[in-house]
Amino acid sequence: MESLKIAIASDWFYPKVGGIESHIDELARNLMNLGHQPHIITHDYRYMKPYIDSFPYPVDRFPASLYFRKYHVSVGFGQFWRINELYKRTNFDLTHVHSIYSPLAVAVSKISRGIRGVPVVATNHSFFGEPPLGKLVRAFVRHHLKKVDTFVAVSSPVAEDTRKLLGKDLNGRPVVVVPNGIDVRKWRPPEPEEREKARRELGVGDEIVILYLGRMTERKQAHRIPVMVKKALEKSGMSERKVRLVMIGNGPMRPVLEENLRRTGLGEIAELYDFMERGRLLPLYWAADLVLMPGILEAFPVVGLEAMATGNPVIGRNESGLSDMVVQGITGLLAVSEEEMAENLAKVFEEPELLVEMGACARERAERDFSWEVVLRRLLRIYRMTIEMGEEADRLYLAYKLMRRLS
Repeated sequence: MESLKIAIASDWFYPKVGGIESHIDELARNLMNLGHQPHIITHDYRYMKPYIDSFPYPVDRFPASLYFRKYHVSVGFGQFWRINELYKRTNFDLTHVHSIYSPLAVAVSKISRGIRGVPVVATNHSFFGEPPLGKLVRAFVRHHLKKVDTFVAVSSPVAEDTRKLLGKDLNGRPVVVVPNGIDVRKWRPPEPEEREKARRELGVGDEIVILYLGRMTERKQAHRIPVMVKKALEKSGMSERKVRLVMIGNGPMRPVLEENLRRTGLGEIAELYDFMERGRLLPLYWAADLVLMPGILEAFPVVGLEAMATGNPVIGRNESGLSDMVVQGITGLLAVSEEEMAENLAKVFEEPELLVEMGACARERAERDFSWEVVLRRLLRIYRMTIEMGEEADRLYLAYKLMRRLS
């Protein structure tokens, strides 16, 4: 495929840290490695300044008059006008927007397709859920996504949620499943000496290390982990001293987590850390024996990909995109309730050799199905299909206009 000039737009990009942000960065870097020209469009994150942009690809930040700090979104007419001017100067072949719930991404899709005639791919990274004023929000989202040519969903459950959200307004437009990608060269299992060093620095010996990484919100259910681990210990008869709980993240439910650690008596075996830069996480994966993901509505979490790529099985909930990622009993264990989560933990406490077996299979699956090499091949086919569909639609529209004039 010839080199493509691709606009990648979202409210959510660095310096904010999260799954979408890291996905966009890695997507841009991997596109560059194949000779394409990615160009990031986002807002200025004025409340996180000062920061330095040192990316190998162009990043254009557009401030706006309205900035909603809680949601990290920014909107305004002047912002949209300047983005339109960028499109005038830059001959983009395609626009790829990230999150159909990002106001900036939706606005860029309308500028791109509606004003500049550049076809649009939109990736949905999350579930619609049950927002306040859900019916009004649903109608608003449907109306403003009419300029998207192709929808990408990061998992099968997200694809189904997207179709349900858009309903008849989808109007025949494709919804294609393409998972998030992972750099399997960087995120790799440790050599024996690397694992030994990582565990030594964490202060553990032969304990089973349970790792949690992520926000601490109601949906993520991190605050319920002490309860699950306590039940698992009771079911298996294992001593608390044989387990170490390592939890990284923060959020509104962290005080509840700390209270549950005290109430269950597991505070002495727990290590709590605030958010860390992604580059510091690899030794923690190397020290871990499993990664726990109790969240109810996980779309296709990057943490799960990192866990599998580093040789860690995932124990999580089945009501999410983890069902596309984890092969039950082969690369991890999934449950439909907190009680089942505890039973799965008890099972690996009793049979720790399962963790090694599932970890090896998880690594193989990450390489085979989720490496950036595999994911990019699928995305580039979608890019080409979308461009060709756009060219055909433009030809039909021009023919229609000509017929109207002749008549």
